[in-house]
Amino acid sequence: MKIIEQIKQVKRSVKLAIVAVGIGIGLISALPATEVLHVFSSNEFCASCHTMKPMAETFSQSIHGGNNQHGFVADCIDCHLPKSNVVEELWVKGTSGTRHLWGEFVLGMDSLNYDELHPKRGEYVYDSGCVNCHRGLEERAQGADENSPASDFSHNLAFNNKANDPSWKCSSCHYDIAHPNLKREMRLREEERIRKLAATEGL
Repeated sequence: MKIIEQIKQVKRSVKLAIVAVGIGIGLISALPATEVLHVFSSNEFCASCHTMKPMAETFSQSIHGGNNQHGFVADCIDCHLPKSNVVEELWVKGTSGTRHLWGEFVLGMDSLNYDELHPKRGEYVYDSGCVNCHRGLEERAQGADENSPASDFSHNLAFNNKANDPSWKCSSCHYDIAHPNLKREMRLREEERIRKLAATEGL
């Protein structure tokens, strides 16, 4: 009986050691993952692709891009990565980053298709980022009445709509809040590209 107890004790120790090693490996793996996520998620890195230039330029003109009384500048990932866990964040960053790099360097895209992508903005603009910065918005909206600020009252209607419509997102109402006049800027750039191309071919 004593031998059996000793074997059980060893088994328990081995199990605890395996769990401890597993936790250690998990933590060690997570640290570089978050560091990689940070390095490849800076606004400068996101704007380094040619196709992202119009987004970067219009972002700098927006409230979120520093055009506010406090000089606050959000990060691209504040809106374009979910605020959930490192696994989902890495997955979204990896898949969207690969897609952009493929289009930029393999397909040789000159620009993104605004008319195609804009209606799908809810797929790559995450409400968790909005809520992460604008804390208390829903609570204020829920208590809004006719004497409340107009923004609280309109958000009250919006949050009620969200409760009944799973596809509702913050970006359903806030179309281009971080990229004002993006469609116009992209059109102007395309017109300029065509002019240069025509001038080159005319030579």
